[in-house]
Amino acid sequence: MAGYVGGLVRAVWVVLAACVVIPLVGLFLVVMNPVWRDDARLEAFYERVVAYPLPPSSRDVFPMDRDVTFGKNLAGGSGSYCDYRVRITLETALSPQELRRYYDGATIAGAEHKAMISLYFQEEGPAGGRRVIVEAYDSHDWDWDWRCY
Repeated sequence: MAGYVGGLVRAVWVVLAACVVIPLVGLFLVVMNPVWRDDARLEAFYERVVAYPLPPSSRDVFPMDRDVTFGKNLAGGSGSYCDYRVRITLETALSPQELRRYYDGATIAGAEHKAMISLYFQEEGPAGGRRVIVEAYDSHDWDWDWRCY
């Protein structure tokens, strides 16, 4: 009889654990699926941005320290948007006009649309080259990723 009761108690614990664990695992998967999807989109966007050829007479100043950001309303404004941003700092001998022409023709796919490219010019560097921050940006409406709500 003691073996029967011990087995019954174990069976009750297994059923109770399954009633708690299975819904928690299901909830975790439902909540994290959009996060994993948007992380994969950000990684793919980053890879496309860094694979785009640099302008002539230019070099990546910090190839191991690029700014890759995902979040809500990175460009300001209100609403629930998921934003993707990749920044690369270049040193170049090109003029601002030449750089604008080069990146005006850029066709880098964003996370969902064509990436918007912005250029931020800094003072000339120590070697005489001009530093410029190239920012690739894309955005889409909230799609259940809790980080964008």
